[in-house]
Amino acid sequence: MNFFSSHDWLGRNLDSYAFKLDHLLFILIAMVIGVVLAIVLRKREKKTIKIILISLWIFYLVVVWFYYGYNYWMSATYPEEYPFNLKTMLPLHSCCMFMFVFPFAIFVENKIVKTAASSFLVIINMIMGFITLFVGCPPGGYSALSFPGMSSLIYHAIDVIVPLIMVVTKFYDVQKKDFIYGLILFGALALTIWIFDAITGSDYFYIYDGSNFPVLKVISENVPPIVWTLITVSCYAITGVATHFLIIGIKYLIDKKKAKTE
Repeated sequence: MNFFSSHDWLGRNLDSYAFKLDHLLFILIAMVIGVVLAIVLRKREKKTIKIILISLWIFYLVVVWFYYGYNYWMSATYPEEYPFNLKTMLPLHSCCMFMFVFPFAIFVENKIVKTAASSFLVIINMIMGFITLFVGCPPGGYSALSFPGMSSLIYHAIDVIVPLIMVVTKFYDVQKKDFIYGLILFGALALTIWIFDAITGSDYFYIYDGSNFPVLKVISENVPPIVWTLITVSCYAITGVATHFLIIGIKYLIDKKKAKTE
């Protein structure tokens, strides 16, 4: 099969490639690179770390827009087999919020805005990127060795690697109350996307009706829409808060150990 051929790699013509060797190896390699990079950058100047983070963000933008551009090209080339779908083919999923939120964490000087953006990247974006690496990638049954599969894996890996670097290097020094700002930003974004979903019949944050994710659809079909929305928003919030305090706990133990050795 041709690496770039949309017709050859149409997901509906293939068995699922999730959890195959190429998929798992990609995740392992990406996470090793992320951890090593974070450790190496710990002793670098903040300016150097900032350059690396911005470079990863730019790379992310290139990969994401090539990925979505590729999907639009598939729709134009094979409209009957792969029609354009407003409900799924825009970069509005929670894991895609990285491209919009990251600049506020890096370029904005206002402390509250910077804290909200940084916290969001860590407690929401990093977790959603990590989860999607396993259960949502490669998308649509594509192999990790195809262009759509590989590009999706790359940008979801960056969702995880950038916040990881920010925390490990203390580029973003997580404080106890920061999660409040992160959750407020998440609420604002979720409400915006929820309104868009309601107008277009989409479900980009999976908080409208869960119809775009098979496992969630089974659950959401058996509860009222408002209950489903409350459940999913609560799951985001609980996972985010748990992640935040896990980081705070690890940070406390590390600082305590340092204090004993000094």
